Amino acid sequence: MASFTSVLSRPLASLAKASAHRPIHVIILTALVTAVAYLSIVDEFISLNSIDVSQVSYYHPPNTNDYKDWTLIEDIALYPNAAHVGITPLSFKRIAENQIPAVEDTVFYADSAEKYLICDFDDVKNKLNNISQITTNDGTTWKTVHQYKISKYQEYAKSAYNTLKSVISGAETYDIVIITIAYLAMYYTFFKLFFDMKKQTGSKFWLGFASITSSSFAFLLAFATARIFNVKVSFFSLSEGIPFLVATVGFDRVVKLSASVLNAANIDKESHSISSLIHKQLENSALNFVKDQLLCACAFLACSLYAFHLEGLKNFCLLSALIMLYDVLLTFSYYSAVLALKVEINMIHRSTAFEQAMEEDGIPEFAAKQASLQSTVSQEEVNFNFDNTSVTAFKLFSVVLFIAFHVYIVGSNWVFVSEVNSRSDATVVQNLSKSIAKHIDISPNGTIVTFLEPRIYVPKNLFFQAQDITFNFLERLSGAIRDRFISKTLLFLLGTSAAINAYLLNAARTHSIDKPSQKLNEAIESKKLAEAAEKAAAIKVQAPSTSTSTPSALESNTTHTFDECVQILKEGNVASLNDDEVTSLVVGDKLPLYALEKKLSDTTRAVVVRRKAIAKLAKAPVVDSADVPYLNYNYDKVFGACCENVIGYIPLPLGVAGPLLIDGKPYHIPMATTEGCLVASTMRGCKAINSGGGATTVLTRDGMTRGPCVKFPSLKRAGACKIWLDSDEGQELLKKDFNSTSRFARLQHVQTAIAGSLLFIRFRTTTGDAMGMNMISKGVEYTLKQMTEAHGWSDMDVISVSGNYCSDKKPAAINWTNGRGKSVVAEARIPAEVIKKVLKSNVDALVELNVSKNLIGSAMAGSIGGFNAHASNLVTAVYLACGQDPAQNVESSNCMTLIDKVGEDLLISVSMPSIEVGTIGGGTILGPQAAMLEVLGVRGPHPTSPGANAQQLAKIVACAVMAAELSLLSALAAGHLVQSHMQHNRAGPVVNKGCS
Repeated sequence: MASFTSVLSRPLASLAKASAHRPIHVIILTALVTAVAYLSIVDEFISLNSIDVSQVSYYHPPNTNDYKDWTLIEDIALYPNAAHVGITPLSFKRIAENQIPAVEDTVFYADSAEKYLICDFDDVKNKLNNISQITTNDGTTWKTVHQYKISKYQEYAKSAYNTLKSVISGAETYDIVIITIAYLAMYYTFFKLFFDMKKQTGSKFWLGFASITSSSFAFLLAFATARIFNVKVSFFSLSEGIPFLVATVGFDRVVKLSASVLNAANIDKESHSISSLIHKQLENSALNFVKDQLLCACAFLACSLYAFHLEGLKNFCLLSALIMLYDVLLTFSYYSAVLALKVEINMIHRSTAFEQAMEEDGIPEFAAKQASLQSTVSQEEVNFNFDNTSVTAFKLFSVVLFIAFHVYIVGSNWVFVSEVNSRSDATVVQNLSKSIAKHIDISPNGTIVTFLEPRIYVPKNLFFQAQDITFNFLERLSGAIRDRFISKTLLFLLGTSAAINAYLLNAARTHSIDKPSQKLNEAIESKKLAEAAEKAAAIKVQAPSTSTSTPSALESNTTHTFDECVQILKEGNVASLNDDEVTSLVVGDKLPLYALEKKLSDTTRAVVVRRKAIAKLAKAPVVDSADVPYLNYNYDKVFGACCENVIGYIPLPLGVAGPLLIDGKPYHIPMATTEGCLVASTMRGCKAINSGGGATTVLTRDGMTRGPCVKFPSLKRAGACKIWLDSDEGQELLKKDFNSTSRFARLQHVQTAIAGSLLFIRFRTTTGDAMGMNMISKGVEYTLKQMTEAHGWSDMDVISVSGNYCSDKKPAAINWTNGRGKSVVAEARIPAEVIKKVLKSNVDALVELNVSKNLIGSAMAGSIGGFNAHASNLVTAVYLACGQDPAQNVESSNCMTLIDKVGEDLLISVSMPSIEVGTIGGGTILGPQAAMLEVLGVRGPHPTSPGANAQQLAKIVACAVMAAELSLLSALAAGHLVQSHMQHNRAGPVVNKGCS
């Protein structure tokens, strides 16, 4: 079995790869094939032409009036000379005490709302037309309605209830309990499928729904195949067996396959082919999946052999074995195609949400697009733009609407037909009761009575009128679709539409997933050309030169005079000049340095020209030398977002400390620094904290601030505005105005301070996963505008959108006391033995040192937020590595380190009220910095909880500070600080003795 399944798993994995490559085609083809199987089952089991449900006929021979002589007949043509009478039941659906109308040529039972119209069969149509609408003496108008409308489903429900009741009454108690448990287990299996899919893959609906759809398709195909081989399974057997099958087999294997594919899509950042990724994952998982399914199929086959004499059980086991086989096939075709689409949709969502979030944070559209094209957020799904509750409700509503429409158009007739087919002859004969038969005259040639389709009457009102119009439209539409010409035309149009949509969808997915933008391609190509030109220049035999600039690919032997270059510049063709000619325009003050990117339409070439120009203008050839690198860098992301007048980049040593266990999860913390011992010291602190079980964190507040300064004509007006802003009314109006400017920024509170006629307003807001200064500034500007235009403060003048009441990039007590950005407290407990062996110190010495140095010493210095050993060291190092604003280390380094002795152990904590970080925008869009955020698992916007990634980054920063604090204080207590710095920072270079 193992060797067979291993051989079978490889072609199935290849099938999955092919299906993932063309998912639209596979899904459409599978749906069409399954539809054919579905219709074949319907045609065989529920043939709409097998019986005319509107007419049931009886015959009575001549020369007798005996009621028992009435017999059910199928062909009235056998009695050509007999009189033909039509009987039409008229049912009046009474509401309240509406009077039942009197109708000519009808008979009825006493106190009954049922009447029977009895007349010559040829006159039935005319008489029914005459009584399509009846008005009674009490003013009630009765109107006929179609019998298969909403009220009909009450009868279906009642019939189903009676059937279930009769089955239960005839069954053993033990059987009832077993069947009930099976159905509960089946429902639990469905619930568990959606729960596990959400937990392991993040998909709340569609993957679970696709799993059920795939299994349903397998059932239909297996059922159709079983009919071909004359394996018949009754509906009663299915109703009993399917719950056991679903509960036994379950969907655990499909959930594991889905989780492996989606997790691999998040981890495998280098793969550019989703089909290859699915092939790789399913090839690894196919063996166990196929083995389990084939074992189930073999078990069902063995059961069918064992129960060969039990026809129903044998056939159901054979059907189950076929379902297992088709389930394998559809899992590696249809479901693999769905998985491929899911992965692609996730990528599109990530890219779009990432781009929108960065644009909202002030990143230019072009730079945001370049960053989003290469974003690889680790989370599975992004839902920023949608209300999850609304989306789920819409999905469920769509499914229910589809089922309801299906039940009306097709199901109502099928249910009715099944009901008629199930009736015995005795039951049918009873419809021609003695009370009705006595009103029928028997002719000398015999009499035929035909029961026609019942007519249902309801009191005319708005609801029934709307229902009548709707169902008449659907009935006409259904009839038109069944027309032999229209149906063929619709089928042709459907096939054409499916082909066109498949082509367009595949073209769209290829464009959006597999191909970066044209501008990005051009930038990459320009880099390649620049590198090739540099290599070519390096091998030329020329006079010695310190310049390493790359000639542009556009350089030629043609040269222009300076005046000609100026003329070409005026004509807008500066890109046609070579680099030296463009440089001459810059040096000659004809072309500004900042305009090079726009004029040349090539960010890398702009850097090359600017380097040449600065080398000449500053008389510093080193700018244009290898000492200032510039190659192999994506300047498209930098332009308009991170830096201006770019001439290259400054490499910084990048180290990593850790892993550090934070709230039960390990993190490797990147640090960019030029200070020796810093990474090693932090590493030692991480080791000590991990030995005690890791760090624990609490986020106490999350709110970035902006504090504009406004002025009023008088103190009285400034005071009135302060009172209004502090009131509930003012706070609510400002929140409404501010929140309208952003999807992520939400105003939490407004704090005010007054100085004469100057009013300072400190806005504190959430900012999602962005650090958020740009989106806050936009919201503040709009809110201040609304205050002057809509809220009655037209005499208010805005002095500055930032009045230093924020306070940004400056030491300020307000940040220390009220917080800014993320306020985090981190704590760790370290055993005394670890303090002694790892940190070479003891608990009592560390407690005393912390009080004397970090608390008393800082107080003596009048420090604000500086009650720590060197928090700024770690904040800056992590900020540089992760693309944060290094200037914000001023307030972000506010930290109080506390050390206590608990029993024999050491308890250390750091309280940092103003950590200002973001995982989108700013320097986070640059490749190396984005990579470090990805190492931490916090890159980009969080898919379901905006702000969670930035909050986690703040916690990581606090824990890194705590590790470094612990290590440095231990070194100070042990007297090792100077020794370690001398050892690491003064060490000579390593000499390779193998080289001369």
